[in-house]
Amino acid sequence: MNLQQIGNIILFLWNTGLLTALAYSGSRFLVAHTKNKNLLLLNEWAMQAVQYAETHLHSSTDKKKSAMSFLAERLSANKLGVKFDDKQLDTVIELAVTKLKGMTDE
Repeated sequence: MNLQQIGNIILFLWNTGLLTALAYSGSRFLVAHTKNKNLLLLNEWAMQAVQYAETHLHSSTDKKKSAMSFLAERLSANKLGVKFDDKQLDTVIELAVTKLKGMTDE
């Protein structure tokens, strides 16, 4: 296959709109994939924060403050701080606590 044939194929894809549709679908996939990775990181860091707080602190309010602070610092250090609000952080910490307590009860 020579360069002219490749050019004709690209031109055909452009003229039919397939190239635009493929580019749009590809960008949507990348955005969804990135959001999924960010959520997985958030959950992992929340679990780490909760495990540390449960091990090293005694007061439940100190545990929550410590976990929130740790999580906010990790997000900020990785330039993800603006992607999640305080309510989302609170929710993910509560879920991590529930998961951790479920693991210790077994």
